Amino acid sequence: MNLLMTLQVVGGTLLGLYSVLGVSKATGQEPVVHHLFASMEGTLTTAGGGSIPIWGYGWEEDGEISLPAPMLSCMEGDSVHVVMTNPSPESHTIHLHGLDVSQAHDGVPSTSFYVPTDSTAIYKFRADHSGTFLYHCHVTTTLHLTMGMYGMFVVNRPDGSLYEGGAIPDAIHPFLFSDLEVATNLNPTGAFPFHDIRPNYFMINGLMGSQLTTPEAVIHYSPGETLALRFASMAYSRMNLLFPAELNATAVMSDGRPLPEALPLDTLKIYPGERFTVLITPPSMDATGWDGTLPCEFHMMADDELEYTDYIHFNDLTAGFEEMSASSLVAFPNPTTGMVELQRIVPSERGPWQLLNTNGQVVQSGMATAQANALVLDLSNLPAGTYFWRDEQGQQVKILRICAE
Repeated sequence: MNLLMTLQVVGGTLLGLYSVLGVSKATGQEPVVHHLFASMEGTLTTAGGGSIPIWGYGWEEDGEISLPAPMLSCMEGDSVHVVMTNPSPESHTIHLHGLDVSQAHDGVPSTSFYVPTDSTAIYKFRADHSGTFLYHCHVTTTLHLTMGMYGMFVVNRPDGSLYEGGAIPDAIHPFLFSDLEVATNLNPTGAFPFHDIRPNYFMINGLMGSQLTTPEAVIHYSPGETLALRFASMAYSRMNLLFPAELNATAVMSDGRPLPEALPLDTLKIYPGERFTVLITPPSMDATGWDGTLPCEFHMMADDELEYTDYIHFNDLTAGFEEMSASSLVAFPNPTTGMVELQRIVPSERGPWQLLNTNGQVVQSGMATAQANALVLDLSNLPAGTYFWRDEQGQQVKILRICAE
């Protein structure tokens, strides 16, 4: 039987048959479902405040696309459904780059299927291996990529380790490198030939230059913590990451698999489509001459010319915050699988508070009232990792969120 003949469009929805496509039947576990839509009408806000037209994916419920596309994630062992609706005027697909999926669900049109205009498709697979992966459109691939149709897919482990028997870092930070030639995005119909494209806008997680210095983009850490950096590239450029000796960098995973042994790094070259996971232990910035940056070089693939250098920025939390003493505030239980109680709330600690992740993003906020002697936080909807509770005076306490066994 011709595989493609088993695919149907029913009511504008593209369906695949379980028995023919080799997708596992229901096992009783509810699948992790991500709902995306594709659009050819989006805008990237540049570091200078301008705008560049983009194509891409976005959360269906939000109705807006982003560059890069939303980061998708699941746990190792999960069944995953990626639902993609396409209201745009061209066909698109989702190619699950590096993930172990059946050929029919791999998003390559010649061996899988297109998602035509006003249709919906479901890509199904089981996430058997933790790691860093990518997804992107595989229709006129070079054009749809440079226009912005790509994102990162991360498979985590419930115990917080990077892989079975691997390290359990204090925090994990994803970084997706990409670039574009502005003239191509302004006039995609005149983009050919692609070997003439020379990128002139360079991005880390869709940001460039001063955009990477905002609190949300900076890595916030406490000295002695082990951080895992997930790197992936959808750039036309080749990346050179220059690790300062102070970071004690070691590569532990490549293309979604653990390396046979950790590899100490001073330079990491990343070619288009590659992914690496690197462990670092940043020091106290007061104790070293390190300037708190990780240089990331974009090199032209054709001639190896250095095109641009940008930086991942780090912030030593101990240099900017005063740790609360145990006599003032106690978090219990800590680590926690979800609920945590901040005990001994005294008058000076009452008022507005925030809970931040290690990226400096506020994930919860509220008010400690004068009547409360304790504050109960529910972290059950947050990913495993390190969080910092702080009050309006900038005092803080560190809370470790772990997964239940």
